[in-house]
Amino acid sequence: MSDEPTITDTVIDNLITAKDFRSNVIRRFKARNKIEPLGVRQTILNKMGEVNAMAPAPKFLIKPELEQDDFPSHIALTPDGNRRWANARGLTVGEGYANGAEVIKDFRKWSMVDNSVDTLSVFLMSTENIERRPEDELAQLYTVFADFFNGVAENDLVHQNQIRHEVRGNEDAMEMLPDEVLDSINTMEEATDEYQNKRMIFLLPYGGRDEIINAARRTSRGDSRIEVSGTGEDDTEFRDNLLLGDLSDVDLMIRTSERRISNFMLYENAYAEFVFLDKMWPSYTESDYYQNIYSYVNRDRRYGV
Repeated sequence: MSDEPTITDTVIDNLITAKDFRSNVIRRFKARNKIEPLGVRQTILNKMGEVNAMAPAPKFLIKPELEQDDFPSHIALTPDGNRRWANARGLTVGEGYANGAEVIKDFRKWSMVDNSVDTLSVFLMSTENIERRPEDELAQLYTVFADFFNGVAENDLVHQNQIRHEVRGNEDAMEMLPDEVLDSINTMEEATDEYQNKRMIFLLPYGGRDEIINAARRTSRGDSRIEVSGTGEDDTEFRDNLLLGDLSDVDLMIRTSERRISNFMLYENAYAEFVFLDKMWPSYTESDYYQNIYSYVNRDRRYGV
C-alpha cells in the first residue's frame, strides 16, 4: 500500500491548518485589542460603532414630516455605550457619562419641548450595576448623576414646560447611593414637585424582575387577586403595587449600543415597539431621534392580537 497522502488526507490537513490559522488570528486580535469575552461578532459590531461614532456629524437634520398625534405618549430609553464611547477616544469613564448626560438633556428637549411626548423613562443604573461596577467607576458615575439632578432645578426649559422629574428604584439599593446623589435627587424632585404636565422618570437603581416580584408580594399580602375574564386581564390591583404602576404603558423603547432589554420595565414594555441602534449613546443625534419616531409611526401596532 502506498504511503502517499490521498486527496482526502490533503483536504483534511488543509482544513485543520486553516482552522488553526483562524484561531490564531482571532487570539492575536483579541490580545492586541484587549477584548473582553464578548464574542467576535459583538466585538466587530462594537468596533464598527466606534468608527461610526468618530465620523463627523452631518451638517443637516434628517427630519421626516410628522404630526404631533403621531408621537408616542411614553418613551422608555436605555442610553447605553457611554464607557465604550469614552474608551474609543481615550477619555475617562466619567467624561463618557458626562457627554451622555448632555444627550439626555437634548433627548428631553426633542421629546417634551419640541414635541408632544408626555412621559419619558430613562434607565440610568440597574441593581446589578451598583453591586458589580468598580468603585472608582461608580464614583465618577455618581458625580455625573449629582451634577445632572442639581442642574434640573435651574433649567429654564424644565420650568417653562412644567416637566416633573422623579427617581424610582429599589428601596434597599437606593440606600447604597452616596449622600451627594441622594441630596441632588431631593433638590430635583422638590424643584419640580408641583408640575403635572409632563413627567421624566429616572430608574436608579432598578430591575424589572424585582419590580414584578415585589408587586406580587404586596398584592398577595393585601389578599388581592388578578381577575381574568374571557376578554383579557384586569391588572388594576396588581398594577397599583408596581413601582411604576402609575405610569402608562410604554409605547416606544429605544436602546443604543446593544440589542436586548436587560431587565428594563418588563411589565410596562409588554406591547411597546422596540428600536435598537448600533451606535453608542453619546453619538446619538437629533436625526437619529426623528428617524426612530418615523420608524415607530410606520409600524402596525397589534397589541398582541
